[in-house]
Amino acid sequence: MIGRILPVLILLGAGALFFGYVQPTYTGDVANLRAKIEGYDRALAAAAEYKKSEELLKEQQDAIPADDRARIQAFLPDGVDNVQLIVDLNALASRSGIRLSDFNVEQRDEEEDPGTGRLAVEGEGLTDSLDVTVSGIGSYASFRNFLTGVERSLRTMDLIALTITDSETGVYSYDMTFRIYWLR
Repeated sequence: MIGRILPVLILLGAGALFFGYVQPTYTGDVANLRAKIEGYDRALAAAAEYKKSEELLKEQQDAIPADDRARIQAFLPDGVDNVQLIVDLNALASRSGIRLSDFNVEQRDEEEDPGTGRLAVEGEGLTDSLDVTVSGIGSYASFRNFLTGVERSLRTMDLIALTITDSETGVYSYDMTFRIYWLR
């Protein structure tokens, strides 16, 4: 009798072990771990693809001559140095015969990075801008030379507002607002 009941009990015990422990563990915890592993594998594949793209872009960047890279950096920098911006505008104005004063840098809600004089910028988009308001005094011909210099400058900026105050002496007052752009 024991010879007949023992195999049945072993089969019942094996079935209970399988359905009570092995199958729930395999479909529950193991399946979750496999899904996590597949997610990590996809992330690793994406990271490898990103690394390839980064290396390709680095090679392309290295192919650009150093003086051209410096010009690109000057044309569209990754930040704005307020002091250097004012110095550059003032130097351009003095070469043109215009005298600038009353510089006002509109920082909106950005904070200045301590010690660097650069604006710390956060937000969306590839570029950001900042408005600089300045007053100037000079002849109309000098003002035209100044605007030509601004137009040909490597610094990306637009004249967005201009007010000219008339004078009988031929020396006019100019209130200008420039918008300066940079990469984020």
